[in-house]
Amino acid sequence: MSRIKKDNRYRFSVFYYVAIIAFMAGIYGFNLGATLSSKARLINIFILEIYDVDSMIGTFLLGGFVGVFLGGRLVSDTGRIQPVLGAFAFGVMGQSIAILSPTFSTLFISEFVVGAAFGVYLIAATTYITEIAPARHRGACCTLIAVSFFFFLLLATILRNVLPNNGIVSVSAILSFAIPLLFISYIYLPESPRYLALSASTDRALTVLIRLRNSTSEAARELAAINECVLDNERGIAFFFKSHVFRTVLWFFVLISVACHLSGMVIVPYMSLQLAKSYHAAVIYGATINLGRGGINFILLCFMLLSAFLGTVFTFFTVDKLGRRPLILLSVFINEMVVLSVYVLIYVKFKTVGQYIFICLLCIYAFTSALCMTVLLNVITSELLSDKGREFGLTLVYLTNFASTMLSIYFFQKAILSFGFMMVLAMFLLAGAFFHTLVYSGI
Repeated sequence: MSRIKKDNRYRFSVFYYVAIIAFMAGIYGFNLGATLSSKARLINIFILEIYDVDSMIGTFLLGGFVGVFLGGRLVSDTGRIQPVLGAFAFGVMGQSIAILSPTFSTLFISEFVVGAAFGVYLIAATTYITEIAPARHRGACCTLIAVSFFFFLLLATILRNVLPNNGIVSVSAILSFAIPLLFISYIYLPESPRYLALSASTDRALTVLIRLRNSTSEAARELAAINECVLDNERGIAFFFKSHVFRTVLWFFVLISVACHLSGMVIVPYMSLQLAKSYHAAVIYGATINLGRGGINFILLCFMLLSAFLGTVFTFFTVDKLGRRPLILLSVFINEMVVLSVYVLIYVKFKTVGQYIFICLLCIYAFTSALCMTVLLNVITSELLSDKGREFGLTLVYLTNFASTMLSIYFFQKAILSFGFMMVLAMFLLAGAFFHTLVYSGI
């Protein structure tokens, strides 16, 4: 009886490790949600312009860009666990300072710190989960990072009226969860067996694999496969210049990341309120006007975040059953149909009813975009990159995505005003078709 309980405990221990690591992503989602939902309060407290608050999102993304750049080297040199725990600690400190910020400059710096911590965490956690998760459940395990991130992003938005008035209580609650979680993680979580094998700690790698797989034969086979993949000492950028296959795969993922952003999968959900106003202007006035960036429609924001969260949950349950490629192709196809439907709405000039239909289409777009980005960034990229170049490859892909997101936010409003709402939708449509072709023929 006790032997059965012990075996079951070890059988599921790997999923406990994955859940702990994925739960840490919540602090970054909570920070971003608190920033998005407290725009009006920050303007009143610090007497800001609306663009000063919008630039905080850019500061978070810039911090993420720097964090990814540093995180790839940290993960390669120090392992996976230490960067994850260090990034989480800095994320908790940054979020706590942001809640209690006495000045806007302090808030601005804290956002950069949290963004940098998120960049380090993202590459370290994705690498760690990919390397410890069982092959048959690897997709679902990797998607838990996105599930946790969007859940706490939505939670912070729902609690927008509670957090500002209970700063000390909020910080105390965060610390009461974070400190025990850090302590347990430091004691309980094993290092990645692949990193141990690369560090010439083969015996430790085998011990960890037996602990993760609960089968000596399976652990030995997996260790043999790891050792076969890392026969020489060339890793990272040296392996990039040596291996033509690795370069081809990596440039392919960079290309589809750019195509994904050009198709609007990130900027459309982020700018959903502006797009709703642009649709209204296109139907009522027949032209695009300078709408600016006014206050937030919290109902629309909550619906968009809920749709994105449900998209990640759907991915969690289907990615290992339906496969990676079909989910990406399905999401891109649905997004193309959404854009075509918007064209029909504008052509028919539905006014009152069309506005509600357009919002429903935006929610569908957010759902499928979250699905596609989760599979692309958290699952398939880390799976298909070579073991000897995974850290370097993820660094380049994530840098591309952070840079593309910042450029999309910067140029979106200018593109709407310069080319018009219909022309921007046409660009999304063409880029989506190109993205679909790349995935269909290349993966």
